[in-house]
Amino acid sequence: MKRILLLISALLVSICCGAQGWLEGVLREVESNNPELKAMAAEVEAERIANRGEALLQNPEVEFGQLWGAEGIGNRHDVRVSQPFDVATISGLRAGKAATLDEISYLKYRAGRIEVLLDTWLTCIDLVHCNALLSELSTHLSQAGTLVEACQKKLAAGSATVLDLNKAKIHLAAVQGEVNSLETLRNELLATLKSLNGGIDIPFEHTVYDIGTTQPESFEEWYENAAANNPLMEYARAQVSLEERQLAIDKASRLPEFSLGYMSEIRTVEKFRGVTVGVSVPLWSAANKVRRSKAGLAAAESRKEASEKRFRLELEKEYARALALRANAEMTRSSLAETDNRDFLLTALTKGEISMVDYLVETDLYYETLERTLETERDYRKAVATLQSVCL
Repeated sequence: MKRILLLISALLVSICCGAQGWLEGVLREVESNNPELKAMAAEVEAERIANRGEALLQNPEVEFGQLWGAEGIGNRHDVRVSQPFDVATISGLRAGKAATLDEISYLKYRAGRIEVLLDTWLTCIDLVHCNALLSELSTHLSQAGTLVEACQKKLAAGSATVLDLNKAKIHLAAVQGEVNSLETLRNELLATLKSLNGGIDIPFEHTVYDIGTTQPESFEEWYENAAANNPLMEYARAQVSLEERQLAIDKASRLPEFSLGYMSEIRTVEKFRGVTVGVSVPLWSAANKVRRSKAGLAAAESRKEASEKRFRLELEKEYARALALRANAEMTRSSLAETDNRDFLLTALTKGEISMVDYLVETDLYYETLERTLETERDYRKAVATLQSVCL
């Protein structure tokens, strides 16, 4: 009884953003070994290198000319080297856009990281639930075996019937079947955890959830921090910043582009060398760029507002669900504490104070309550994990 209460009390402790103890170790290991995260990290680096091209000047141009003149005039050699310049590049506007693109790439990685770590977290919760239930069912299985042995002795002594023995055997088989199903589920969960960890086994024998703080009591205070640090919200804001930078670049593209270079013209008896300056006036190419960028900026701002509303509504719904599950968990825990009379039932049956039917009904009622309690604890912990994962 005392062990059950300690178990349930530990299960009711929720997890905060900074996971502690064994959970922190599991999440860190998966983050290091997960193949999807490694691939996403490589993509971020590749995109970062590609983004550097946004801040570079256009390629320089080199021309060489060999002209053959008529007899008596001689040949002519021309060499021209020029470097174009545009206002968006030399003013740093393109460098700013490249930095924003880098940020967006990293935010996409962070969003993928949260998804992987949440999958790991939820798998760990299922494993703790499975291990805790298996631990309790081992007691149930032991008692069911004891019941069969007691019935066999009573049958030999003539104080029990074959029907009683058959009921005890059916009860034992049912409990054993439930244990077998749970062990199969546990193996599947361990395989999932192994897959998340890049094919590396993670031993997992925990029967209680890791230590953490309780569910945030003030949704508003917690939400402000969540909205400020969640990569999905940061991504929406970064998209607006990207469109703003693109609008500034497109406005700058309406200004003339310049080129500065060197030119050499060598004839048979004459040589000419000097500096060249060119101007490219964007009369046609920039006609609709600014209008298009303004429309893109307006769309990005609308998407940001929609994302913020959706994000808040989803978290409010999950927060309310967690509160309801916590209340339900407390109620079922109290009910479980009041109905734990397993030892008394087995003793009463052995002494003949209650019938086999009464024993089976009362025992099954207790374990149904136990399973419902552990399921509620698991669902509550999953709701809190989903809430707190936005801070990972």
